[in-house]
Amino acid sequence: MPDNLQFDHAEPSPGASSSSGTISCAVCKSLLPETYHVVNGHIVCDKCRRDAEADWNRGGAAGRFGKALGLGILATIACAVLWYAVLKFTNSQFGLLAILVGWVVGTAVMKGSNGRGGWRYQALAIFLTYTSIVSSYVPFIIEGFREQSVQTAKVAASPDKTIVTADSTTGAATAAEIGPLGFAIGVVVLIGVLYASPFLMGQTIIGYLIIGFALYMAWKINLKTELSVSGPHQVSTSGAPA
Repeated sequence: MPDNLQFDHAEPSPGASSSSGTISCAVCKSLLPETYHVVNGHIVCDKCRRDAEADWNRGGAAGRFGKALGLGILATIACAVLWYAVLKFTNSQFGLLAILVGWVVGTAVMKGSNGRGGWRYQALAIFLTYTSIVSSYVPFIIEGFREQSVQTAKVAASPDKTIVTADSTTGAATAAEIGPLGFAIGVVVLIGVLYASPFLMGQTIIGYLIIGFALYMAWKINLKTELSVSGPHQVSTSGAPA
């Protein structure tokens, strides 16, 4: 799809009249002395119309979703790093940054969908945007676990070495008895804690609104678009579209 032909909104094309009274294609700028097509409000030649339709249908549904997922994940990782850096060094969240995160992730998903959008891509963009935000809390969660481990070690420290040894043996036995099922449950619990972290870490109302801004931006960018094509139309003798 040509980069200068947008399909998320209709925009009338002026047609750039020539001295011979013809109009020109909005994409390739070639003169259209006889017929023209209209693609989402843009006057184009037959070749550009066919190119737009081919690009619109390129990749198939599964391919487009896979591309949207891949680009969205890359954007998610980049935004998570940025969000964490801001939280770490400023201890604050900014509405403008939230909008940026939603815009970057939403745009990546929209690009992967070939500009189609729709509820599947909106859901994906919202999920990845929220994932980007909560992933930035991972270092803080790890730091919290480490602090808790240090405190536990201090409490466990005792002149009675027999008790410490017994506790260590019990801990090792417990770890050995966890098994695959226990490990899987632990992973699920950790993921749950991760996605609930904005609520568990005592967010303010402003913090919730900031996250909401990011999700709304991702949702809005991926609104469904349609490809509207009509033609061929005859060019009038005056040079204006008939």
